[in-house]
Amino acid sequence: MLNVKEGDVIQFKYHDKMRKGRVERTWPSRRRKNEYRSGGFCLDHGGFYKSYSNSKIRYLAKTTS
Repeated sequence: MLNVKEGDVIQFKYHDKMRKGRVERTWPSRRRKNEYRSGGFCLDHGGFYKSYSNSKIRYLAKTTS
């Protein structure tokens, strides 16, 4: 998995749709009790925000714009 940081513009596939936007916030992976929770990020899609889990995205790539 490619590491992303705040401010990166990324593109990826999520539920069979291509998504693109600027990373606004990230959070690390964590383990709670006996359950593993994948990290993720919040993406600015240009007017609205959405959170994504790292375990559910495919084909993550950083873009130039």
